[in-house]
Amino acid sequence: MNTQSNRERVIDVAMHLFQQRGFGQTSLSDVAQDAGMLKGNLAYYFKTKSELLQAVLQTRQAALIQALSGNESDLVEPEEALGRLLAYVRNQASDLVQWGCPVGSLATELGKGGAAPEAAALLTSIEAFAAHHLARRLPEHQARLCAEHLLAVLQGAAVLAQAHRDAAVVHRQVDAAADWLQAVLGRPVQVPG
Repeated sequence: MNTQSNRERVIDVAMHLFQQRGFGQTSLSDVAQDAGMLKGNLAYYFKTKSELLQAVLQTRQAALIQALSGNESDLVEPEEALGRLLAYVRNQASDLVQWGCPVGSLATELGKGGAAPEAAALLTSIEAFAAHHLARRLPEHQARLCAEHLLAVLQGAAVLAQAHRDAAVVHRQVDAAADWLQAVLGRPVQVPG
């Protein structure tokens, strides 16, 4: 295996372990073991857990941007962009039930100690994405408030789905959010998939 694929495998393993166990409960030794390498070999790619966290956050950010926007962020109608956000959440329903929201959970865990503002930035980037697209139809202040509400609903759906162990919570809240957005925007929001 080449260096890039080893690095990507380490990041992928770390993402899953951080989501399943939490950042604080995952050691570099855990990551190395699950990635099938020695801890010393892991240090070739990431010298510290902090460096690994940065790589995980960057990878999550890139995947999120790709899922929500592709390469055409400003070329799609706001209703389509927001529909992609809702579809992204809906497609994560079974993982949300089992592990909770990987972005929200990490931001909450790391925020308790005031650490890693990048984790919070990942969560707020979703809010900014929604606000950006809502602002194409609404006054900016209203768009920011609506984006905040939308993210609160989606994060709440993730928490309740995990508490109830029921993916249907996510599906219901995504449908309700689409209906609410249609009322706010005066145009239908189609959720792909």
